[in-house]
Amino acid sequence: MAPPGRTRAGLIGLWSFDELDGTTMNDTSDAAPRVPLMVTAPGMVTFAAGTMTPNGIVVIASAAAPHLDRDVKNAGAVTLEAWVKPAVGQQGAAGQPAVVAGLDASVVSRNIALLQDGMRWVGRVRTTPDVNGGPDLTSTADVSAGAMTHVAVVADATQRILYVNGRPDFVDPAPAPLFSWDMSYRMVLGNEPTPNRPWSGTFALVAIYARALSAAEIQINFTAGPDAP
Repeated sequence: MAPPGRTRAGLIGLWSFDELDGTTMNDTSDAAPRVPLMVTAPGMVTFAAGTMTPNGIVVIASAAAPHLDRDVKNAGAVTLEAWVKPAVGQQGAAGQPAVVAGLDASVVSRNIALLQDGMRWVGRVRTTPDVNGGPDLTSTADVSAGAMTHVAVVADATQRILYVNGRPDFVDPAPAPLFSWDMSYRMVLGNEPTPNRPWSGTFALVAIYARALSAAEIQINFTAGPDAP
């Protein structure tokens, strides 16, 4: 029996990297307008079998002020998920994590992000005056180099959760509605817009929702895998 498809309710951005070449990654969600991501730094990317791998120092980003920030702010809830394969198990450093995907402006300012901090996954969502999205949601499990991994961060007014491979790994149950999101932040992959903190690995899927997916929905997306539409 084929695995179930991904949940698409509330989906506002989906990048599945089915391109064959070039420097643009298309948004295949049903939300309008679509939010393509473009290579904007000297490096390049390689596409292969529904994956994308940055080569060298690359910035992959949307245009400024995509509707994603506004949609999430209006909804008061968000889910950011990614299927990724880290090239190495140790990236970034304590307090200086490498961004995998997020709505970012710099290493010290972001609305939401998934990151790698040493050998741990980190989720950040701006729900306090901390413009960098802290306090961190840090995984208990180590990053597995060379393993395709599903990571997601979910937040609404009641809690923030970091999921790893379909299971909640860090839960912050403190009431925390989205706080002072900046509507100008770009969607970025594999580096800050600055671009001074690259992440090394391969992307198979990135998605963002203007709602908090339930634990059951995260499990559905994990079971569906990176190739489900």
